[in-house]
Amino acid sequence: MAVQISNGSIWQFTGAPRLLLLLVVVMLAVPASAWACSCGLTGPPCQNTFQVDAVFSGVVRNITAIPEDGPPLRPNEFRFPRALRVEFDVIDTFRGLEGTTASVLTAGSGPACGYSFTQGERYLVYASKGSAGLVTGICSRTRKLSEAREDLEFLKTLAAQTTHPARIFGTVNHWERDLSTGQPQAHGPVPDVRITAEGSANTFDARSDARGEYEVTLPPGKYQITASPPAGFSQSYLTRTAELPAAGACFVLDFGLRFDGRISGVMRDASGKPAARVAVQILSVNDAGKVGYIRDESVLTDGNGRFEFVDTSPGQYVVGVDLTRRASRPVVFPPTYHPGTADPTLATVVELKGGEHRELSPMTVPAPRREYQIGGVVAFANGKPAQGASISLWDGNSQRLQVAFGTRVRPDGTFAFPVHEGLSYLVLATYWDETERQRLQGRAGPFVISGNVIDLRVTLSETTYRAP
Repeated sequence: MAVQISNGSIWQFTGAPRLLLLLVVVMLAVPASAWACSCGLTGPPCQNTFQVDAVFSGVVRNITAIPEDGPPLRPNEFRFPRALRVEFDVIDTFRGLEGTTASVLTAGSGPACGYSFTQGERYLVYASKGSAGLVTGICSRTRKLSEAREDLEFLKTLAAQTTHPARIFGTVNHWERDLSTGQPQAHGPVPDVRITAEGSANTFDARSDARGEYEVTLPPGKYQITASPPAGFSQSYLTRTAELPAAGACFVLDFGLRFDGRISGVMRDASGKPAARVAVQILSVNDAGKVGYIRDESVLTDGNGRFEFVDTSPGQYVVGVDLTRRASRPVVFPPTYHPGTADPTLATVVELKGGEHRELSPMTVPAPRREYQIGGVVAFANGKPAQGASISLWDGNSQRLQVAFGTRVRPDGTFAFPVHEGLSYLVLATYWDETERQRLQGRAGPFVISGNVIDLRVTLSETTYRAP
């Protein structure tokens, strides 16, 4: 697994996936080179200990920055070091380390998932092997030794070589999702759900209690874990795998149950034939007729024009085609609600209760909107083509909804997009001027496609943003 943790710096991790360094690095602003770090769960000590290559406690003896090979800094410009090398005098080795000293790499800043060590402080370190040595960060269980009581209690049981069974444990909870807001709705624990752990030789099971908690004790090994919910709940995503490499190891596995709600039907074209590969949407009834970014679910019809929405939460919905603007669609229809109306107030309201299945009457889709091409050129204020500029298409009404995937202009500054008759568009171009450390921007529109081929010229000008 290769993970880019800062500008141009890539660390390579080998072996099984490690939750220790399951990190998502998001670039917030390309010109400013700012990053944010988000971590996956590492689990308790009995789990994370066996997901890393080394666990030890030690005192930080020295911290040094890895030399940079990037361009020289400009006046008043600051750059975090790509990585730091942290050297320890080892007090105790619990796993995967030999000798009395250790050297560990970490990213040079917290936003890049680097752990902030202090020279002279004692730490418990969880580290994985990278191409340049051991690596750790804030996505691990690494912490000050004074804050590692739970970890030390478990690690001492390994040192004593006591025999403990392996364990798989977790909770079973019921949750749904409000389609309109996208927010989860917690309905609490689900008791009496059977959990089975199937290994190569034996199968073990347990049931969730009144708090939704379960625990399976079993020998070390690799297992397929399945939750079997009561009737009315979906069976989707309820089978996982877990590997327990040694006695005393554990694996935390939580299950979330959803109702098996379904909405299905058939789409036909004007001749009565099945409308295959048509994108069908459902919206919350409260969002019918609104513009801008609207949360929805979408499925494609099959060769017989059939569609089905599964794992749908209880609520009231409307169904149709092109009820919202969506990005880069090859076929676009006028907004049409079941049973076949453009008026959202006349749409069929589908009220779904927990685990209920609803079959709608067949619906005829309208003729698709006609497709055209628009194109043009992006240029600087001096008239030269803006090679390297980015170009994107947005909804001309809300101007906050992107409706075509962004791309680079051609070397001569030209671009082209497919568009559809009757829809409003806004063209947005951006360019980062590295020499002046500023962002340039230009736009054209909004305009409604009426059948004429549009040839646009987008001129870039300075925006208010400048890098330090």
